[in-house]
Amino acid sequence: MGTENRNAVTFWFLLGLASVLGGVGARIWYRRWRKTRIAALRVVERPNSHYSSAIVKHQADQERWRTVDLDRIHPVNREEVERLLAVANVQGPQSLSNRERLFLETMTELSPG
Repeated sequence: MGTENRNAVTFWFLLGLASVLGGVGARIWYRRWRKTRIAALRVVERPNSHYSSAIVKHQADQERWRTVDLDRIHPVNREEVERLLAVANVQGPQSLSNRERLFLETMTELSPG
């Protein structure tokens, strides 16, 4: 009976050890799987991506429009450019219509300032 008892204890000990090791192994596997899944689903903005916020775009537009050489523009266009730049400075570039923005872009391209 002593040998049977010892065999039973050894069996249950090994069974418990196997279940603990299996649980630890399953936990390690799950954590690695979860980490790779999260990494695969993560979308990270790249430093030189195509996206920039509206505030940054408006700021870049204003800086570009300020490079217009007003002395090289016809007086009629100069008045309009000055008016639009004043509106953009006071109310922000978002207050300009698409047509007005296009006009300023055209003057920026024509005026190598």
